Amino acid sequence: MTIVRADYFDGKSSERHPVTLVFRGGKLRVVGQAVNAEFDVRRVRRSLPIGGTPRWFYLPGGGACVTSDVGRVERVSRKRLYERTLQKWESRPLYAGFAVALVVATFWLIVDYGVPAGARVVAERIPVEAEAALGRESLAGLDQHFMKPSRLSAERQRVLREKLDQMVKASGATVPYRLEFRASPVFGANAFALPSGIIVMADELVKLARNDREILGVLAHELGHLHHRHTMRRLLEASATALIIAGVTGDLASASSLAASAPTLLLQTKYSRGNEREADIFAIDMLRKAGINPRALGDILARLEGKSGRGGIPDFLSSHPATEERVALSRANDGKAEPEPEEPEPERPKLAAIDPVQREVLRLLSAKDFSGLERELNAHLSAFERDSTKLPVLEQAFRAFGKTPSGGRADLDEWVKQMPRSYAAALASGTFHLHSGLEKAGVSPLAAAPKGIAGMQAELASARAEFERALGLASNHYLARQLLMTVARHAGDRKAEQSHYAEALRLAPRLVELRLEHMSALEPRFGGSYEQMQAYVEESRRDLGAPDLPRLAARLPASRAGEHARMGEWSRALALYDEAIALDPAARSLCGRARALAMQGKPAEALVGIERALALARDDRACLEHAIRIAGLMPSAHDVIRITQLVLEADPSAVDAYTQRGVAYEYIGKRDLAFKDFAEAARLGDAWAERQTERK
Repeated sequence: MTIVRADYFDGKSSERHPVTLVFRGGKLRVVGQAVNAEFDVRRVRRSLPIGGTPRWFYLPGGGACVTSDVGRVERVSRKRLYERTLQKWESRPLYAGFAVALVVATFWLIVDYGVPAGARVVAERIPVEAEAALGRESLAGLDQHFMKPSRLSAERQRVLREKLDQMVKASGATVPYRLEFRASPVFGANAFALPSGIIVMADELVKLARNDREILGVLAHELGHLHHRHTMRRLLEASATALIIAGVTGDLASASSLAASAPTLLLQTKYSRGNEREADIFAIDMLRKAGINPRALGDILARLEGKSGRGGIPDFLSSHPATEERVALSRANDGKAEPEPEEPEPERPKLAAIDPVQREVLRLLSAKDFSGLERELNAHLSAFERDSTKLPVLEQAFRAFGKTPSGGRADLDEWVKQMPRSYAAALASGTFHLHSGLEKAGVSPLAAAPKGIAGMQAELASARAEFERALGLASNHYLARQLLMTVARHAGDRKAEQSHYAEALRLAPRLVELRLEHMSALEPRFGGSYEQMQAYVEESRRDLGAPDLPRLAARLPASRAGEHARMGEWSRALALYDEAIALDPAARSLCGRARALAMQGKPAEALVGIERALALARDDRACLEHAIRIAGLMPSAHDVIRITQLVLEADPSAVDAYTQRGVAYEYIGKRDLAFKDFAEAARLGDAWAERQTERK
């Protein structure tokens, strides 16, 4: 029997009660004024001996006893093998040192190998909805504190997205992704991947790249991070490390700071190198399959090495240090040492003429029936002079020259030469140059292609000259003034746009189409502001009534909706599109709303909306491109075929529409039709479609 003096706590209050502990025959009896109970020693948990510190006995039911009579307790404790073993190891420095080393080694193996392996497995099983929410929240947080809206033009962003889509399809990759553009002096020239497939590219990186091949190389690298789910794995690794440290140290308060900084930084170098190497290998393979020289990736990495590529990006985001190893890896796979020649400026295929008036105009031009063109176009001009509501038909007729192939330039020049005093010929020639300039801007925006911009400016200058010449060829030169407004807006000459607007307003003070054209020049993307747009609507109230004023007012929420859509804020964009459509169901708003619905996972509603939009605007390239993207989200192959059929009627060169329709045909078993679509897409330069034809 062993008797030990102790203090008892009942677990309900902090009051201390002196007691006597009696150890006898495997039993522990606690005797005192506040307690008199007996317990099985095996059910009593004891604190381990640490030097001469007091020992605690934790009793079944919640009470506890503490004693400083360590000697007597030790005599009782020696009856337990594991406590005697621990005491032996603690009393010998060599054993203690070995034990510490063993714990550290075990901890390191768990963190260094176990955590990454577990994170890899868990990352593959993270629900798509959870990862998508994490991606959205991450992007929202970065937008709030570190990033600003992109300053790249909408056309430049569209071109880069198209090229990325083509590269992914050509490589056969199946990585889900969404490309976002932002401006951020904090991040600098960089791009990084977020959970759920979001890739963020900074404007500064686009400006640093010498050609689009380099940009695609960086994007392929980011797709490699998404393919291997590096971001999610590293987030899981950091979280797991924090929990392990909290468990080992028992210090939950410091776990957040220690686990989120020291261990993560400890692992960052190795895992970052491994992740970057995996992403590089994936990118090089993708570039080669897409027919792009991997050297482009090495070239931009070498240029990034001299810049602060990491910037202020948080550690869990992908960074891109351009090491010699990575540059050498990309260049070792390029297949040749000499630099590639500059890409020629592509000519964008024209849209097809669906409208019967346009078809007739193009038929007459192709036949060089200039007299017939004069009769046809002058008839529409005269109809407009008699009735201003005929303006849409007149505009449609002249837009046909925007669909004239480049070979038709000579025919237009011949028409102008034969009839130098023809107002219709001057408008036709100017319209051809205007649309040619806008197409060049679409292929080669200002942000990255000076040659393309030079071509655009040259075409706009030719258009301006033709329209200005037309001013002296007719008494009612309203259409020439309106077209000059368009030229000035795209040339960035707000003063000229305002001057031409004032003259056109004198000719047609109550024409809503004129005010809609001027409203476009007041949009923020053309240097205006929403405040100016709102003020212009108020100013127009005295001249416009129903239904014209609502059409003008609808431009304000429609413009705001487009801005939110570019930011990926689909709920807000949808609400604004609804507001705009309630005022005026214009094709552009209907099309934007359909895209917002599709991005929110409402394909049935999006299908109805895009069909309604295309019924109104078959000449709107942006709407046609939205339709292709929406088709890719349709769960039904028959719906995909319906949408792509509408697109291809207006744009027979839409490669993505052919490939999507081909896949849909193949899905429903119509392999012959699928082969025809793949063959046409291959003829237009799609490498992925070409491979599909080879396996038939």
